Amino acid sequence: MFLGILLVLVACLIWGLIFVVPLFMDGFTPFEIALGRHFCFGTLSLGILANFWWRGTFKVSLAMIPTAFKFALVTNIIYYISLVLALRSASATVTALIAGLSPITIALYGNLKQRTYRFKSLLIPSLLILLGLVLVNLSAFENHWIADSIEDYLFGLACAIIALIAWTWYVVANADFLKRHPEVPCSQWATMIGTATFCWVVVVATVIGIIDSTLVDITKMVTFEEELIAFLAGCLILGIICSWCGSYLWNRASTLLPIALAGQLTIFETVFALILVFFIEQRVPFYTEVAGMTLMLGAIAGSLWFLGSPEQTKEAEVSKLD
Repeated sequence: MFLGILLVLVACLIWGLIFVVPLFMDGFTPFEIALGRHFCFGTLSLGILANFWWRGTFKVSLAMIPTAFKFALVTNIIYYISLVLALRSASATVTALIAGLSPITIALYGNLKQRTYRFKSLLIPSLLILLGLVLVNLSAFENHWIADSIEDYLFGLACAIIALIAWTWYVVANADFLKRHPEVPCSQWATMIGTATFCWVVVVATVIGIIDSTLVDITKMVTFEEELIAFLAGCLILGIICSWCGSYLWNRASTLLPIALAGQLTIFETVFALILVFFIEQRVPFYTEVAGMTLMLGAIAGSLWFLGSPEQTKEAEVSKLD
């Protein structure tokens, strides 16, 4: 369990970069950043896949390829596009709050799919995480809680909920797949999803170019200036470190931990992202932000102590027989 927790923490630290790296990619739209990130992720995966294939060590069967394409579509296309649309239509604060509920929804849905703990043991940590998320976003809610029109707000709210559902489903389904197929190395599964993502990027880029060419401006790639260098460096960090390395670490952790516990631990992605933002903005966090982070960390500490106790393990075994 210790190794699984450590892997989740490193993965969350890496994923925390997703919230700060785009801040340095001035002059590029969210769609351009998303396509650039996933293009790098896919290109790297294609190279690694070719190496596995050449050495004859590739263990992903043909029957698993549709699953990889489905997972790539949900997590890298539907999730991210819904998140971008939510940020544009509703407020960033509401979007961050809804997306931040994923540790709760993953824990509850994961425990429903893989009955490991009694649901009452997940209730208090989930409520503390929810309260912590509200406190962390409280200062932003005071000024920017709603969009310019109610129609935009409702559309953005729906997109944020879709993003939350997509991410929750993917995390649980991916963990279930890896546990049912222990013969598939986590590195190869991350590579397969990356390869599938590359194919989806080509399709999405083509569709976006036809529907609205302003979302992706190829002319920005012509002049090799400081903005382009920052964009390319950012895409490499997001694609290689955040996407491939983060996926591998999470895949490995998913095979070592109950998904309900791993789901709650993903709150560290929010915590690490906040710490990085405070560092970049060179400011001391507000007291509400400190209180919120303290509540979230306290909830996770309580989960680790309670869910890992021998008494709770015995209860879990009994609950499986209920």
